[in-house]
Amino acid sequence: MTPTAIRLSVVMPAYNEEEGIEAAVEAVQTHVLDRVATSELVVVNDGSRDTTGALLDKLAATDSRIRVVHKPNGGHGPALVSGLSAARGEYIFLIDSDNQIPLEDFAGLWKEIDGGYRAAFGVRRVRHDARLRRALTVTIRLSLFLLFGVRLYDANVPFKVFHRSIWDDARAHIPDDTLAPSLFFAIFAARRNTRTAFVNVQHKDRETGTVSIKRWKLVMFCARAFRQLLDFRSSLRTA
Repeated sequence: MTPTAIRLSVVMPAYNEEEGIEAAVEAVQTHVLDRVATSELVVVNDGSRDTTGALLDKLAATDSRIRVVHKPNGGHGPALVSGLSAARGEYIFLIDSDNQIPLEDFAGLWKEIDGGYRAAFGVRRVRHDARLRRALTVTIRLSLFLLFGVRLYDANVPFKVFHRSIWDDARAHIPDDTLAPSLFFAIFAARRNTRTAFVNVQHKDRETGTVSIKRWKLVMFCARAFRQLLDFRSSLRTA
């Protein structure tokens, strides 16, 4: 397929998800690829140390709509940027591989895109995450309002559909090593007044896979991400 023929690219980073990766891919096939003609799934294997990479290659061999990008482990953010760079669709759908947000909820986002919205973001009103992660979400919400003047309830949700031209414009402000590119993208879209729909989605407990950032490491991760957020604000101001 040529780049212009692809309507939607699903971008999904994966790290040590051997127990659930087949179910995650099957859900994309059923609820997204079979629903949207001329769509593709780009899975980024972020240096998994288990059999995730091999399982993905096996799945890709049976479905031409699936492409696998293998890269050394660099974290979720850089993996997501790699997937975005490889995506060829007119629209892009960002998801995680942990199956915490059911893919059945994609239909609600895609309905908004068909209705004329340039972007549609999921919103997790009820979170099944550790208390620290939920507290950080509240802190992020307040920080984004104070630093950027934007009101985003769930800016870092891994469940976003948007026109690729918005990402192309945002890309100049989001370096390859950005820890939370999905968050930065949401800020960019809000600052440029992108017509965005916000759709409530379900959120489940993680059942399989590896939580790559825990407790103290999560705090350190957020401290580094906050420094990047300040650099991002400076970049937007000088644009």
